[in-house]
Amino acid sequence: MDALKFLTIRELRESTKELNDMLSNNGRIIVTNNGKPTAFMIGIDESTLEDTLNDWRRVNGLRILRSMQQQAKENGLSDMTLDEINAEIAASRKERREKIARAGIE
Repeated sequence: MDALKFLTIRELRESTKELNDMLSNNGRIIVTNNGKPTAFMIGIDESTLEDTLNDWRRVNGLRILRSMQQQAKENGLSDMTLDEINAEIAASRKERREKIARAGIE
């Protein structure tokens, strides 16, 4: 696999015919807009589609988890005990049930 290839939005638009060759040769391309990365493209084929999608889901899930952990740390919630977490969940569920019940009555 060759070095990572970067394409601007304009280059991508102008080189759609060559895109398949670029992905076949490089395996992956970063698309930029005004010098900032906006998309990551990878070459796949029918035989690897499901595995590639599953891999992406796992990686994306880990990215979301790290983001949630960072938010919890920034909000001072990363040191909550399991009992405190369960109490928050119970309170949230109770509030949701009450809100649904009020909406059904009104």
